[in-house]
Amino acid sequence: MARSSFQLFKRSAVKSHTKKMYYLKVWLPKERCYTIPKSTSVLAGELGIDTDVWSPSTKAGARHIAEEWMKNRGGVSRKNNPLLWEYCLGFWDWEKSEYINGKLERGQRIGKHHCHDSHQRIRQHVKKCIPGLLLQETTADDLDRLQLRLKKETKLSAKTINMTMAAVITPIREAYRKGKIQKDPTGNFRGLSVNSKKRGILSPSESKEIFSLSWESEHGRLAVLVGFSTGARLGEILALSADDITVDFEGKPALWIRKSWSRFVGLKSTKTGNEKVIPISAMLRDELIRLAGENPHNDGFIFWGVENNGEPITQRIVEGAFCRQLQKIGIDKAKRMERKISFHSLRHNVNATLRGKINDATLRLIMGHADPESTETYDHVTDTRFAEMRKAIEKYLLEIIDVGT
Repeated sequence: MARSSFQLFKRSAVKSHTKKMYYLKVWLPKERCYTIPKSTSVLAGELGIDTDVWSPSTKAGARHIAEEWMKNRGGVSRKNNPLLWEYCLGFWDWEKSEYINGKLERGQRIGKHHCHDSHQRIRQHVKKCIPGLLLQETTADDLDRLQLRLKKETKLSAKTINMTMAAVITPIREAYRKGKIQKDPTGNFRGLSVNSKKRGILSPSESKEIFSLSWESEHGRLAVLVGFSTGARLGEILALSADDITVDFEGKPALWIRKSWSRFVGLKSTKTGNEKVIPISAMLRDELIRLAGENPHNDGFIFWGVENNGEPITQRIVEGAFCRQLQKIGIDKAKRMERKISFHSLRHNVNATLRGKINDATLRLIMGHADPESTETYDHVTDTRFAEMRKAIEKYLLEIIDVGT
């Protein structure tokens, strides 16, 4: 049985609980679904139809409006008016997106990981909620309904829903900028309120205990020690090579953090694009040199992978080793989730421990939050400030876990 090219049905108008209005759905043969319903009153306005003559609230008037719409707009090329979710998928396609390629050609920053996550959110969540919504027909009401549907029908957090909506809103705004749509429906869009808990940190006694016990993974132990000692992100730690072990103004050991590792793009710049040099203990330097020397591959990584594929060890292995140590001191998965403790908590540990004990500018240098205009952090660190960094790390971090300096 052939499908009708469009359907009309009656429901309450958006801003009225008493007035009924006819809505139009258009059948899309290729997708085998109908478009999102559109008010015939709105369509009449776009077509310039006199609603005093053809009332959207009457069946005859609504059918006339629908037929005029199909005649004048129903044949619009799908190339110029794709399904919204299809357009968003193409927008976040790392290999094919004009938007992504344009940013890269201009030397602007855009993360492959971010694009991949946005692509996945569209494919997994948005596509299911708005299968028939066309790009040119998207309204502010459609975006509000999508947001609330994600909240009601998925288990996504408010923060994730906001990121999912951003994966839709950014392409729409770019479509408006490029003249692909006549109006921008995202102008007054409001995200969900996010009451996120702060990342949990370990107590001094817990920190000491996890290092006092034996580790199943030497890679994991040293990666956690670097994170605890420097506040470096896990991607920055995995990117370390023997060449990144350096010395400070006094010839004492330090670690040069200038790149990061991503499983999507490999080696890349740090999250902020800044570099930093952090004092480390002689013991940690010797341990890192030893581990680098055991690398059976010719890839230079300190935290080398098991397979000879030019990649460091995976984040999952390091995070797993950290979680097993937490398990040993009584912090099981349930407690870990409740306290919001993860590998990234080590970075928060450093920040929380040193805040108030050293100059804020010095703390920003340790955490990698230096002046964004600085391209070579090392050039901006005086010997006095570097000495302050080393003293603080040794006194307030290394003495806690009793691993020596």
